[in-house]
Amino acid sequence: MVYPSKLSRERVVSAALFLIREQGVDALGMRAVALRLAVRPSSLYKHVVDLAGLQSLLAEHAAGELLAAMDVAIARAPRSASVEAPKMPMLFMANEYLRFAREQPALYAMLTTQSRLMPTARSTASLSAAIPQEARAALWQRLLKVVGELTGAADDTDAAVALWAFLHGFITLERAGLFGTPGPKGGFARGVKAMAAGLRRPASGGHPAIDVPAS
Repeated sequence: MVYPSKLSRERVVSAALFLIREQGVDALGMRAVALRLAVRPSSLYKHVVDLAGLQSLLAEHAAGELLAAMDVAIARAPRSASVEAPKMPMLFMANEYLRFAREQPALYAMLTTQSRLMPTARSTASLSAAIPQEARAALWQRLLKVVGELTGAADDTDAAVALWAFLHGFITLERAGLFGTPGPKGGFARGVKAMAAGLRRPASGGHPAIDVPAS
């Protein structure tokens, strides 16, 4: 039992994480979290305004875990004078991104999708929206940094969009079972390597223009 006076936002988030990892995301609820902590549901509201707010805190937690894992992967990437070396940080980072999405599907979904829950008050809506946006912004900045090391541009939005779209698109297709029984095989690694090769700044500077249909 956690006494209300000892309750904290961190304890609430930890209990919520336990629920979704042990029982699935459908088990997540304010009453279920309170039961896990052996407190009354009303005791939670000092720390979390409602279920949408709890989901936002979980999205923040997911971003922290994912960013930390990505940073470790980038740091582990070999750096040498070889032709392949500049691509390694992006390849290592992409593999870690995929691993996280596979091992933490509920947290990944909270980070990359809008909540289906509608907040009950304007102040709640503001709080619920702020944390996921900050978490996604931090992830976006990390992607910009990684692609920037390849393209030579400090704020290469186009390249970061292309990389994120590939990563998330692959995860979405895999989760939907659209790769069929054989699975994706080496498709992920080949795709990331091809993208890294394409993004790397050519010696002549710049990339050839490609006509893209207007959206």
